[in-house]
Amino acid sequence: MAAAAYDVATLALKGGQVALNLPDHAASFPIPASSSPHDIRRAAAGAAELMRPKAAAGCEETAAAEDAKMVSEMHAYVDEEELFYMPNLLVDMAEGMLVSPPRLETSPSPDEWPEIFGSDRLWSYF
Repeated sequence: MAAAAYDVATLALKGGQVALNLPDHAASFPIPASSSPHDIRRAAAGAAELMRPKAAAGCEETAAAEDAKMVSEMHAYVDEEELFYMPNLLVDMAEGMLVSPPRLETSPSPDEWPEIFGSDRLWSYF
């Protein structure tokens, strides 16, 4: 439907020497009464309606119900413990939140680094 609307607008604005999405249907598309945006929009909407699937016209309620069902399934609870075979995942995560972070009394001065981290310096340019 969008391709048909695009083709009608393209033909109205750029003429017949353009690449179309649906060249086989171009002869059946409505022609805008003028080059005004309102007339082009009306013709594009008419072309889109011509391309509407016949079965979809009577099944709009069914499609809306299927969409609602799909959205509700997307927000369903997923049990990660079962999915990843980790029986205590949520318990372990909760315990991890209760652990207090390690306390650092003071940060070591750069002179103490070789004693703590070893004699090799990571960024030595000399």
